[in-house]
Amino acid sequence: MSEHEHEHELGEGHGAPGVPHEPAPREQRRLIAEPPLLGRGLGLGLVAVGAGWLAVSMVRANALLVPLAAAVGTVSVLAGWAAAVHVTGGEKFDDHPFV
Repeated sequence: MSEHEHEHELGEGHGAPGVPHEPAPREQRRLIAEPPLLGRGLGLGLVAVGAGWLAVSMVRANALLVPLAAAVGTVSVLAGWAAAVHVTGGEKFDDHPFV
């Protein structure tokens, strides 16, 4: 059976034509993330603060460390971004109606 035939077969009697199943129910919105995500977010926040402090300290210590400090500063920014994503509940791919 081809993929097209399979999709058409599933669509009959299951909602709209060509749709394999009903959309997933909406999840409850949370003000604070679930404990595992919150813990990871707080840990990543500490990494961000530590890397930022280290980058500034490196620049103050020696001008030759500026390229390395830029790399550590980038780590700080990315860890801060990841911390914000985790603390706010994680990334959801909800651009598809069946997710």
